[in-house]
Amino acid sequence: MAALRAPLYKELLTPVLHRRFTGAAAFILIVCYVEAILIGDKTSFLWSWFPLGPAGIRTLLLFISALSVFVLRVAQLHLGTRTSASPAQTFTSYLVRLDTVQTLAWYSLSAWWFSEVYMWSASASANLGWIAEGRAWERRKLNERPIYLRSVFFMLAVLQSAIHLYFDYDKVTLPLTKAKDKSTEVPQKKDHPIMQVRASLPLLVRDIGIRSICMCIFGPLIYALFIRNTAWSCSLYFAELLWDVPASQVSYIPPYHISLIIRSLTSGTLLVALWELSNALFVAFVAQEPLKKELPLTTGSKDPNGSLLNGIKSKRDVTRTFAFWELFYISQRFEDRRKAIFSDIDRPTGSVWNQVMTLCLGNILSISNRIRDYQNPPTASAPPPQKITIETLPPISAPLRKENIFTKPLPPSNRREMIEASVGSIAKSYGQSPQPVQSLKFLEKQRAETEKYLGTTRQKLLTQGQQEAYSKSGLLAQYNDYLMRFLRTPAGYPFRQTFKRRVCTVVLGTPYSDLNPIVNSINTLSILAVASLKEDSYGRVAKDIPLLIRAYVSTISSIEGFVSGLPVHQTDVEFIESDRNIEEIDLIIDSLKSGLKDMLKGFAKYGVELGLGEGEISTARKIAGMGDGE
Repeated sequence: MAALRAPLYKELLTPVLHRRFTGAAAFILIVCYVEAILIGDKTSFLWSWFPLGPAGIRTLLLFISALSVFVLRVAQLHLGTRTSASPAQTFTSYLVRLDTVQTLAWYSLSAWWFSEVYMWSASASANLGWIAEGRAWERRKLNERPIYLRSVFFMLAVLQSAIHLYFDYDKVTLPLTKAKDKSTEVPQKKDHPIMQVRASLPLLVRDIGIRSICMCIFGPLIYALFIRNTAWSCSLYFAELLWDVPASQVSYIPPYHISLIIRSLTSGTLLVALWELSNALFVAFVAQEPLKKELPLTTGSKDPNGSLLNGIKSKRDVTRTFAFWELFYISQRFEDRRKAIFSDIDRPTGSVWNQVMTLCLGNILSISNRIRDYQNPPTASAPPPQKITIETLPPISAPLRKENIFTKPLPPSNRREMIEASVGSIAKSYGQSPQPVQSLKFLEKQRAETEKYLGTTRQKLLTQGQQEAYSKSGLLAQYNDYLMRFLRTPAGYPFRQTFKRRVCTVVLGTPYSDLNPIVNSINTLSILAVASLKEDSYGRVAKDIPLLIRAYVSTISSIEGFVSGLPVHQTDVEFIESDRNIEEIDLIIDSLKSGLKDMLKGFAKYGVELGLGEGEISTARKIAGMGDGE
């Protein structure tokens, strides 16, 4: 019953992630301190940098602006790449989601807070106060310089939100082990997260510079055309609550002084740098290995195997992905934990090996299931026919006559029968009249003459090529030609359903890719199967080897057949045959073939005893790419 007392994997993972967030926040605090020095008043050399003075206060205030980005990243964290058939489909899926509104809200809050700290830190000579005092004989009025600067910060927030959503900043990319690197030897230790951020600094500096310069160039134009009047009205409303200022209209000339433009460039650069460094540090610290003091996260648990099983069974993608990553590291590096997986056989839910194999095979075989569902979509069952009850309408005339209708009718005896007889004779005359038939023949003749006349006119006025162009097939061909031209332009790119996106959507799953759990499941089963030859004292793994080999063979065949046989979509106008080689798909196939090869080398000689026929072994060797001497 030890498995029932095992703590949840989330309880072990959450403190580790919190420590990583704290480590990233500590370095962000250093960035905030540097920016606090840069935006501070330089009248005093000591107080401009001394941590216990105004510089320290500005640092803590700026850290709140950076903390907004951290809150956003934690709230929307996911570990898989977004998968969709086209960028346009991604756009429509995320346009009305809460994540989009939340992203804009947090960046706007961060920009607003940064603007207030910046205004408070600026010297009096910068003239960034709410009210412009003017000369002695002039009335106080609203100062437009800080309004423009705040508008620039808001425009940067909108731009950063769009970039955040377009490039999917919410994704944290975890490293993957390739097939050739999955040996049981301890790999070289990876660089510290700070070294990883340092290596990406040139790219970050380029992006920060491009956004700041673009906003410096286009910001004045956007402000004058779309923002100025609204920003002036809102600022005037709040100013009238605090000061005695006249309700004046905005001036004709915006405050585009060179000093203000330069200040918008420098302050905008500091704000974007704070955002980009916060995102980079967050990713670098979160994407570390699932280890604690160079040991698996579950090592300190009362029931390590039970906690690990809770993790790989989790429905939360983050918890599940980290648990499979740890499972791979256990199978690769830690012999004692591998042996514990083989020897733990007395759990109520089944042996640990059986549960691990079932869950890993579930990730692998889900690929074939998705391919099968894509190629043969399930048809919706027709609803059972409903019994229809027709209610009779009330009678609107007298009941039908029951006497013999072939006998000569009696002459009408009253006024009502006389009216019925006259109406009936008129209806019979119209029903037996040949006029409708003649009218139809006349219309048919007129249509034939009109088509003949139009055909003659077309032949006289249009050439043979023009006639073909204006035919139905010609117009359709012209439409397709214009459509292909549009799709080849940058404006048509969002509507292309490229081969890679379509394959990844099916093989890796939606809405986020399952690449990490799939590859780690493949590598884990391959390593554990080979290690069981020496470490499985109960011999339970050997009986499952045929199942693993057949699963690997069927999955490889499904993926390769799907990739080679999938037709190119008509919107994929730039497709070339080499586009069928997709890095993520090749990684899965290489891992499957490498694992299949390792299992065949270790168990092929026991194939007959295990239940594998010679034909199956031969097919598996061929699919794995093994030569005669292997």
